[in-house]
Amino acid sequence: MGEGKRGKPRNELERLEIFAELASDYFRMAELFQPDPQAGGPVPAEPRELERRQWLELFRAALLRKFIVRDEHVSLKLVVRALRRCNAGGDRTLADGADAVVGLFTPEMVQGRQHVIPVPAPTDGSDVFEDVLYGRLLHGDADRFRSSEWAKDPHRLAAATSGRFNAERALRKALDVVSYGLAHGLLRTPEDLEPPSRVDG
Repeated sequence: MGEGKRGKPRNELERLEIFAELASDYFRMAELFQPDPQAGGPVPAEPRELERRQWLELFRAALLRKFIVRDEHVSLKLVVRALRRCNAGGDRTLADGADAVVGLFTPEMVQGRQHVIPVPAPTDGSDVFEDVLYGRLLHGDADRFRSSEWAKDPHRLAAATSGRFNAERALRKALDVVSYGLAHGLLRTPEDLEPPSRVDG
């Protein structure tokens, strides 16, 4: 499935600019909502605090989604493509950085839009985590809601959620590379890289 047209960036440079801002927001949010560092020690056993942390992880996973679903406008797949297309002078740092992102972002991390719902759900829920997002967090899709009943098991939900965060290293690397390119003026739209057509006459 290709990239959807709705809300599509005007060009590949805009894709990278949007990505840089959204990825920065994501990491800022993750930092702000970390458990209190002064508390230290193991996770508290109080049910309310455990529930609070579970919800924070769910929202964090929901925010991460746009970077790991292959047909989202700022998915790592499309960001790497944009990096390669906008590398105006064939800068080695940008080229190596794009390759490094690909190496960090394994095929297992890629989440596609799943329209066929496997039954029963896998033990860890990883293949149907989208059901939680569409049926409970982002939307109220009735089919997805029914298919996400497994999410009431906190252990299965925690396993499904935590698996998504493996992509954060690739996301951080991509943000560093894109930020470097933008800061040093190394990124141009592919149209700007093409020589102007000659007009004889």
